[in-house]
Amino acid sequence: MEIFYAVLLLVLATIVANTIYPYFPAIPQAFYQIFVGGLLSLVPLYHHFILEPEVFMLLIIAPLMFYDGRNANAGELRKNMGSVMSMAVVLAILTVVLLGYLSHAVLSTLPLALAFALAAIVTPTDAVAVGSITANMAVPERVMGMLERESLFNDASGLVAFSLALTAFTTGKFSLGGGIKHFLIVFFGGLLIGLILGVIAVWLRVYLVRGGMDSSSVIVPYDILVPFVIYLAAEHIGLSGILAVVAAGLMFSISTDQLRLSSTQLQLVSRSTWHILTSILNGFVFVLLGVSLPTVWVNIQRDSTKSIPTYVLLAVILYVVMLALRYLWIRFDWALIRSENKDRRHNALIGALSGVHGTITLAMAFSLPLTLNGHAFPFRNSMIFIAAVVIILSLLVPTFIMPMLLPNKEVAVDPAEALRERKALVAYATERLAQENPDTPSATQAVIETLNSQATTERPDRQKMSEILNHATQIEVNTVQALADNGTISQGFANRYVRILLMKSQMSHNNPFVNSTLWIRFVWHRLTHVFSRRRHREQRIAQQEKWLKQHPQTAEQERLRAERIKQERQPRRFRRRRDSAADERRRENYLKIEQDVYNDVIAYLTDISSVDNQTEVNAVRNYYNARHRRFASKEISDQQNELFIQAFQYEYTYIRQRRSAKEVSPALAEEMYQQVSTDQMLYMQESSAAD
Repeated sequence: MEIFYAVLLLVLATIVANTIYPYFPAIPQAFYQIFVGGLLSLVPLYHHFILEPEVFMLLIIAPLMFYDGRNANAGELRKNMGSVMSMAVVLAILTVVLLGYLSHAVLSTLPLALAFALAAIVTPTDAVAVGSITANMAVPERVMGMLERESLFNDASGLVAFSLALTAFTTGKFSLGGGIKHFLIVFFGGLLIGLILGVIAVWLRVYLVRGGMDSSSVIVPYDILVPFVIYLAAEHIGLSGILAVVAAGLMFSISTDQLRLSSTQLQLVSRSTWHILTSILNGFVFVLLGVSLPTVWVNIQRDSTKSIPTYVLLAVILYVVMLALRYLWIRFDWALIRSENKDRRHNALIGALSGVHGTITLAMAFSLPLTLNGHAFPFRNSMIFIAAVVIILSLLVPTFIMPMLLPNKEVAVDPAEALRERKALVAYATERLAQENPDTPSATQAVIETLNSQATTERPDRQKMSEILNHATQIEVNTVQALADNGTISQGFANRYVRILLMKSQMSHNNPFVNSTLWIRFVWHRLTHVFSRRRHREQRIAQQEKWLKQHPQTAEQERLRAERIKQERQPRRFRRRRDSAADERRRENYLKIEQDVYNDVIAYLTDISSVDNQTEVNAVRNYYNARHRRFASKEISDQQNELFIQAFQYEYTYIRQRRSAKEVSPALAEEMYQQVSTDQMLYMQESSAAD
């Protein structure tokens, strides 16, 4: 159970970091995740916490690499295969060799084989981490494409080199020819087995869909299991599991047209599930880094306190050398990205700084064996610490320098303008619905409530909402008084309704303490009213009995008065049963008041609704809709289907009018069309599922 709780807290920490990031997006998301992980390390459960390396690679790296391969552009990858081989194989191997000898020279106590393993750990780049830093920057297209393609395969190059170095250290045997041969077999063998298993996985998925088993409960778990099965199969026969899942992901990318034969709902669910899963896994890695660093730090201090400055210096040297090597490689166009001469220096600098290290680097560091021949694996904590410093440097340096080199990204659609148009779109559709369907206010308002909920997620302004609610309450009072004036309801019933209404209104505006006080006062009033009414009834009966003794009556008069006294003495619940007709009249009066009040308030809200106060009006509208829904008829759900179709048509009409008048850009119009189309599709699917 400890493992379960530990992983659960890591996931929760990832969610917390992802929640904080949108408020301060200037800082890369990875730093929030590392910081939250550092706080989590204070929990006793994470003192000396260690995640099994094999489990780490299988459960985190395999699905991440499969997802990257699945989202890669196979056509662009084929066109730029020379660039891929140059950056992901040639440069990666050269970097491992150079950094391996350099690490051994700086830290002579580190065995040469482990120095090569350290070099292999810090070599792979992470395009996802680059994207988090350059989210709002206009990175040259050639450079970004190179980074994305490179990160697919240099991970595998680093992993294979890492495996060879560990094998050489643990066995003490290594030959250059044998190492190259093993590298080629593991590298290309992993690609081959991944392609074969990927084809089989795609064929089986298409077979399931065509066989009618295309429900999300079948296909989505199938998609998620594919990378784990392929990774395990490749590793079982001694090939690169990472390259196998990348190749399988590429087969899914190539087979996109076949995979689109499934329902749109399934595609949306699958895409959303993968996006959420990979987002959590990417954050999980950096949270784990934050959790592990304090333990690594303590272990290093226990082993050799004087070595920490040396480790930091080595990490800085490794990062600077990798930066220079990447710059020269791209500057002289050995990367084969075919930059223009005038852009080559700039692209080289951006490409060098974009060599951010992240998930794979940390994964390989944590995958170092825990023990060797029954003893703790030598230099494990030191290598993890050096890798962590390299990761942090590769995140920090571009965070400060890249904004000075790159302009802000120009978005095709301004988010603020898109939000305004979305609000105006919904306002237009809701206004047309209310005008065209005056005879079905309940069903119409239910549709309007749903449309408004999709327009914005902003929090309503409390002051504006309070003013609108006050006006709505006054309209209720006026409506009830008008019903009493024309004789529809009694004045006493109207007064009672208004008192309850004003009390509810006051409770909805005050703080919780005042609300509790009002509720207690209300309950006390009801209790004292019951007891006082009983006391007054006893007094009235006693007076009647006294009057009978003082004023002799006929036998019939005495009998009638005795029956009246007996009725007075009966409990109230029995007397109320005898007046069921009055109860029914009271219910009819309440329903009459509710319907008239609802119609008048909704008419007022429709009149004042605008783009500026849409959020506040919607909040008040939702309150009245929820209150009125208790009395709505069952026919409303049938009416809603027709009204939703009308609403979507009104939204399409609004977009077409705005685009024809050139009041919105084609890009914004296209985005609005997609939003409405998605809303319509989801509603129709939910409606058909409900039927």
